[in-house]
Amino acid sequence: MNEYRNLPEISTGGKVRHFFSVLCNNRITVARTRAIFNMPIIAFLIIALLTFEISIPAILISLFCGVEYVLDGADFPVQKRISFKP
Repeated sequence: MNEYRNLPEISTGGKVRHFFSVLCNNRITVARTRAIFNMPIIAFLIIALLTFEISIPAILISLFCGVEYVLDGADFPVQKRISFKP
């Protein structure tokens, strides 16, 4: 409670700050037999959203061709690494 004792305290962006921290501190790797590229998740999302008409079909087609998308970093331990592959 705050000094007025009748209003609840307001946290200032704890969940939003954590969400953007996860996007900035973790990376996505695109690989087939070897890594094609590796970049922060937020950069990948911005590029995908800005080139939506090209990137979404390209990502879907690449999944059918055996390309693997791996999310890794501090928030994704090796045992629980998230991998999108066919």
